[in-house]
Amino acid sequence: MATQLLQNHELFESILEGLPDAIIIADRSQRIVFANRVLTELFSLKRDPVGRDIVEVVLDHRISRLVKQALDSDHAVTEQLKLTVGVNGGSREITLSITAESIDANLIKILLRDDTQRVETEQVRRDFVANASHELRTPLSIINGYIENLLDGAIENEALARRFLGIMKKHGDRIARIVEDMLTISKFESATQDPTRAGVFDLHSCVSDVIERLHPLVEEKEATLQFTPSDKDAFIAGDRFYWDQIFFNLIENALKQNLNPGLRINVLIEDRGDDLQITVSDSGVGIPQSDLPFIFKRFYRVEKHHSKEIKGTGLGLSIVKRAVEAHGGTVSARSVPGQETAFVIVVPKASNDAIASFENASN
Repeated sequence: MATQLLQNHELFESILEGLPDAIIIADRSQRIVFANRVLTELFSLKRDPVGRDIVEVVLDHRISRLVKQALDSDHAVTEQLKLTVGVNGGSREITLSITAESIDANLIKILLRDDTQRVETEQVRRDFVANASHELRTPLSIINGYIENLLDGAIENEALARRFLGIMKKHGDRIARIVEDMLTISKFESATQDPTRAGVFDLHSCVSDVIERLHPLVEEKEATLQFTPSDKDAFIAGDRFYWDQIFFNLIENALKQNLNPGLRINVLIEDRGDDLQITVSDSGVGIPQSDLPFIFKRFYRVEKHHSKEIKGTGLGLSIVKRAVEAHGGTVSARSVPGQETAFVIVVPKASNDAIASFENASN
């Protein structure tokens, strides 16, 4: 009999240890009699939680209140709570879905499910829909306004009608650009293929082509654009289409965000052994330090960017970040307002085998 009880106890613990959620079994005084490994990892516990009070482990009296409600009722009690937990000497906020339910007259089970990622994903989706609707509403309202003017008789005035149609086309192009950027982000987030398998190409030629495309805008803005290539080959494995977008977005962003003439833009590629470091910098107005952590978020705008003179989809830097990360790289930004803003990309170089395979396929 004792052997059977021991085996059942071991089986019970084995099942609870295999669950993806944190589990606490406590007595009526809320003293822990069992806790699985997930709980220890979730709260970064240094000591064994068994034998300690629940509130001493989770450091939040709301869970104790939830447990008391479950003990006083005949059914499970569930609540979603935001807690702050310690991580590597610091702290982070997590969202837990907590269910407390009596097992018998003496024991209670508490399940703690980490819903942080799901909640954050839902918030990102809601923010994206709200921001996308806002960005599309303005040009659509302008287009509809001019259509009404044309229908009300402005179409009879050829010069006025042409001016209205020109404005409508500009805002129609803006809508098309927003939709195109949204589709690009969607492709990254739903991609099933590794973009680095698309082929091997030279970043030098990619930058040169983008600079040539943007030359008219550089002249219009009375800016200077200097490109300093690496002293070695700069081959990477990836999809050149996305890298065209990366460089186009970064350089065009610098040109559009700075209205004063005399802007200096520098593109520098450096060989770092196994990696390439790409720096796109400009001498423009810069980005406040308080905004830097958020500039890669979709539709994020620094406050000054809401002026009528500066237009953009608000998706360019978000596309840059996702495209770089899809190629195994990282991107960061630094800025000293009024002096320099720099975006720094570090991306793995193509292996010699990949370069050889690509050259053989090309011959």
